[in-house]
Amino acid sequence: MSELPLDKRFGLAFHHFGLAVPEPDAAFAYLGALGYRGGEPMFDPLQGVNLVMRYHESMPAVEVIWPGDEPSPIDNMLKRRDSLIYHICYTSPDVPGALAAMEAAGLQVLAVTEPRPAILFGGQEVSFHHVANFGLIEFIHGAVPPMDLGR
Repeated sequence: MSELPLDKRFGLAFHHFGLAVPEPDAAFAYLGALGYRGGEPMFDPLQGVNLVMRYHESMPAVEVIWPGDEPSPIDNMLKRRDSLIYHICYTSPDVPGALAAMEAAGLQVLAVTEPRPAILFGGQEVSFHHVANFGLIEFIHGAVPPMDLGR
């Protein structure tokens, strides 16, 4: 698959939606019925959650995230709802530049996590940020990871 186009203003490319669920089977059934495919579920010890990517040839990618055995960052969200899309992920070859451009545009952006390796993306660094009056965004730092359509 070719590289995703970068937004000219902030230097971002959309990558996926993050869907938090208490248990993944119903999400897998729904996404599978829509034609989504993906890899094997895995546990990310640095984030304390189970996760898997689901890809579609013509629809946005979805990361399905559910709690592990220990407390995780999504536990409080799932106490209020049985499932929710809680973040949007972008890739950027220059995350500090993207953040500076967002702030120069008048957006209030607060770092939630420092960059850390993500097992789902082969150890590529990710970070989370809160955009005031919008919500949580994730950045994949650097080159765009390939989209595995499960073929």
